[in-house]
Amino acid sequence: MRIKRLLRLLLPGLVPELVDRMRPAERVYFGPRWPRDLQEGWDDATTEAAMRRNWPTIADRIAGAEALSMLPYKSEQPDLTAHNMLFTFLFVLARAAHRRDRLSVLDWGGALGHYGLVARRLLPEVTFDYVVKEMETNCRLGAELNPGVEFVSSDDACFARSYDVVVANGSMHYVEDWKLIATRLAAAARGWLLINCQPIVRRVASYVVVQRLRSQGYQGDFYSHVLNRDELIEHFKGCGFALEREVMSWGVVPYKGAPEDTTGAGFLFKRL
Repeated sequence: MRIKRLLRLLLPGLVPELVDRMRPAERVYFGPRWPRDLQEGWDDATTEAAMRRNWPTIADRIAGAEALSMLPYKSEQPDLTAHNMLFTFLFVLARAAHRRDRLSVLDWGGALGHYGLVARRLLPEVTFDYVVKEMETNCRLGAELNPGVEFVSSDDACFARSYDVVVANGSMHYVEDWKLIATRLAAAARGWLLINCQPIVRRVASYVVVQRLRSQGYQGDFYSHVLNRDELIEHFKGCGFALEREVMSWGVVPYKGAPEDTTGAGFLFKRL
């Protein structure tokens, strides 16, 4: 009887833990280099469906007065990382808009352009020329759901001009040649450059990870760089920018097998 009673007390806590341990890891270390012949994970039908499903809630929250703690693909539960990203972005816009009433912004990898809605809602005194560079699928969906933002699918098209503010929110690390994109982002920024929600390490060299977010309904494999902090900063210094402020996006996020756990950081650079 004592054993049965003990099992009744222990099993409710043990079963969820056992299930978690049996489930395949969703965040895994891949290696020091990018995989060959990679198919883009974000260009997946499940990604488009998730963003379409969440858009009405996101638009309503931006139009109202609730906390801005939602992601394009997840709006059901408050997300502290999303909140940090958005208010870091607004801080940068406020700096750039000092004594100005008009700003041009490039949001590279900006999903459906909800940052543009946030900018216009919370900084109504400023007129925004807002451009989002995205994959063709997201551009089509964004143009349908958020027509007040300009969407372009070509890097050549978005980099054909310069902008007062250039932003990459959780996007630069998803491309194979991150240094090429970083250089082009810097060249397009007349004054301010924000690299936000970037996974970093401090003690080891940059490496590649893969996310398989099956618990969130995605079927794609999302590969990305975890960048060494000093390497990232030195690259942008070489592009003619100084680090104005480093911010925190999230705390420690481990990837199975990685040589060092990641943290999420943002970096605001100002042209010299």
